[in-house]
Formats: sequence, structure tokens, C-alpha cells
Amino acid sequence: MEKTARMWVSLAVILVLAAIAGTWGYFSWRHNQIFVETDDAYVKGHVVAVASRVPGAIIALDVKENEAVKAGQVIARLDPKDFEAMEAKAQGSLAEAEASSALTQSQIAQAQAQVTAVESQKSLTELELHRLEVLVERQSIPRQKLDQARTANQVAAAQLEAARKQVAAIRGSLGVSGSKAAQARASIEQVRLQKGYCTIVAPCDGIVSRKMAEPGMVVAAGQPLLAVVPLGQTDLWIEANFKETQLRDVRPGQKVVLRADIDDREIPGYVESIAAGTGSAFSLLPPENATGNWVKVVQRVPVRIRIAPGGDPDHKLRLGLSVSTVIDTRSDTRR
Repeated sequence: MEKTARMWVSLAVILVLAAIAGTWGYFSWRHNQIFVETDDAYVKGHVVAVASRVPGAIIALDVKENEAVKAGQVIARLDPKDFEAMEAKAQGSLAEAEASSALTQSQIAQAQAQVTAVESQKSLTELELHRLEVLVERQSIPRQKLDQARTANQVAAAQLEAARKQVAAIRGSLGVSGSKAAQARASIEQVRLQKGYCTIVAPCDGIVSRKMAEPGMVVAAGQPLLAVVPLGQTDLWIEANFKETQLRDVRPGQKVVLRADIDDREIPGYVESIAAGTGSAFSLLPPENATGNWVKVVQRVPVRIRIAPGGDPDHKLRLGLSVSTVIDTRSDTRR
């Protein structure tokens, strides 16, 4: 009797344990269906390169590695002496062009005065010609005087035409002087712009990283000096690599719980987008599966996760940090 009782008790214990294990297994399976997670996730962000736009020697570098900077803060200064010399040369060319233009203006005024004088002389010869024509018709004077008057009128007309052409020629030279002056002004503006580039400022708020320049170095245009890493929440994101089997119910907008190794606190986020291909599809040497020796390997797809507003108020997240991510496939922050 006691043996039978012990057998029933053992059977009951086994059944209870099996029920507990089955219940735990079901809820574990259900949990894994709703909450997909991975530790293969890292903090990503923008790295803004700061480069010199003009060549020159660095005379000051006012920041240090890992120093916080604000947008517009002066980072470095280049020696502006070369551009100051170029500006002085352009100023001299402008002064020369303006002086030439002023001289041409006075020459135009003189030529126009000459035209006025010749026009008056031509008008006088025309009046004299008309008067002599009347007198010749009356036979009051010899015809020789009429011929002389016609010749004088023709000479005055030729002189007037020559004076007008001279005015046009001088005005043409005035256009050349004006073009030279405009070119000199443009050169001055360009040199001033380049001289302004000698002061290099931070393009955004962030942390100075990868400092590659020191005072005294001569840099070329476009040569990177350092990098600024913005750590604002809009400048950082999480790139989580989920298995393809986990993405069946993952959609943009779903809530995500993030936990970085640098801090135990939970950081809220949301799924922003899912990559268009797996990591291997964009690798330098994509796998060649048409060789006959094919083994199926579960692929991972990058998922971009954004940090929720106010999720990292202390800006503790840094580029490259490991992050564990859990996506709640039942949620949607856009609703």
C-alpha cells in the first residue's frame, strides 16, 4: 500500500514538473515571439571632419583632444599674411583701374566738347553755303566762292564724323577700364573670402576627436585637421544586427528598450528603419554560393534604432559602444 502511494506521489510530482516546464516553455516561446532581442548592436553616429579650405601655416590650434566645442567656436587659425598681400595687390589694381577710368571720363568730356565745337562750325558753314547759293542764283558773286563754301561744309562734316568716332573709341576704352575695375573688385572679394577661411570654426556642437594637426604645420586646402563628433540624440543611433528569422514581425515605429554596457539604466528608443540587405550583401567580398559547397547560414540584417527624446540626457553614449536591444513587436510609437 505504501509502495502504491509513493508511486502515485512520484507520478503527481512528475506531472506537476512537466506542467510547469510546459508552461514555462510556452511562455518563453511566446515571449521570444513578441520580444525579439540581440546583443549584436552598436552605437553609431556622425563624424564631422574639419578641414582647411585654403592652404597655409597653422599659427594657433585652440582645442584639445576630447574637448567639448560649440558650433561657431574658433578651432584653429592660419597665417593670413599671404592673403593680405594678395588683397593689397588687388587694391592697387583697383586704384589703377579707377584712375584710368577717371582719365577716360575726362577724355570723353574733351571729345564731346570737340564734337560740339565742330557741330557749331558745320552749322555755320551750312548757313554760309545757303546764303552764297542765293547770291549765285542772283549772279551777285562769282561761283568760285560758292565752291569754296561747299568745300568748307564738307570739311566740317568730315571733322564732325571724326570727332564722333573719337568719342565712341574713348567710350570703348572706358568699358575696358570699367571691366578691369570690376575684375579688381571681384579679386578683392575673393581674397577677403579666402582670408576669412583662415579662421576655422567648429561646424557643430560635439567632442573633438582624431586631432591630426599641430601649430606650425603647413596644411593644404582640404586637408583634415580633426573631427568633431556630435553627441546629441538626433546625431546618434543604434545599429542592431538581427537574425533574419527574428524580423518576421518587426516594423518601423515599434518601441525598443536599449541597455548599454557603460550604464545599467534602460534607454527607450524606436525602430527607425530596416536595411535593404544583409551585412554580407554589402561586404567587400560577397559570399559566392554557386560553388556546390553550400551551407545555409542564418543571415543578419541591420536595423536602425533611434533614441527616444530625453532618452540619454547625460550624453553618456559614445560611438562604438555595445548595446543590447529588445524590440516589442506589439507596439508602435506612431499610433
